Amino acid sequence: MSTPDAQDANVPVAPLTEQVFDTLRGWIVTGQLEPGYRLRVRDVAEMVGTSVMPVREAIRRLVHSGLAVHEPYKGAKVRGLDVGELEHAYDVRILLEGEGARLGASAGEAAVADRMQDHWNALAQAALEGKVNDALLHDEHLLDELYQAADNDILLDIVHGLWDRCRPYRVLWVTDAAKRNDASVWRYKPELIKAVRDGDGDAAQDVIRHSYLIARNSLRTMLSPQ
Repeated sequence: MSTPDAQDANVPVAPLTEQVFDTLRGWIVTGQLEPGYRLRVRDVAEMVGTSVMPVREAIRRLVHSGLAVHEPYKGAKVRGLDVGELEHAYDVRILLEGEGARLGASAGEAAVADRMQDHWNALAQAALEGKVNDALLHDEHLLDELYQAADNDILLDIVHGLWDRCRPYRVLWVTDAAKRNDASVWRYKPELIKAVRDGDGDAAQDVIRHSYLIARNSLRTMLSPQ
């Protein structure tokens, strides 16, 4: 695996531990640090160009957030992909994001649908150009507009945590689809935007549930032993 360059971090001015955490988190969720990659403190410090102290704290935060796991006497490594975790994570996403979609769409705010449409246009263009990470980012922005309309900050915080935990799975799924020129992974977005324009919370909830069931089943097939 090619090691990310420290100069690619492009992080804002912030406490050093926060900078290191944000950099490592970005490398993990975009697949630059692959599942199973050993997070050796001194190696990581050299990669990001800092001392070992902020790296140790950043790695502890990665473990706490679920992006890395700690192994006794071995240190931490980037969390691997697991069918059992996939099932549990998507079960929770279906429940919470389905409810977020229902509440957000029921609010009936036309401006929300307009902003979702803007992100959908950008997503579709990124997908057409094979820019997987850009497409995923616009996908999250699109959904974020909807869930913010639900006006429940606790739900939104939990959903954002789930996105971090599930992003490696989503990168795997979307990357595989891109290799096969299969754009169907995004097909539910226009239906979701229409439900929001119609103020139809039940329809929005159904779209989220159906699309996530498809994603979960596809990923289960990809990850299950042959």
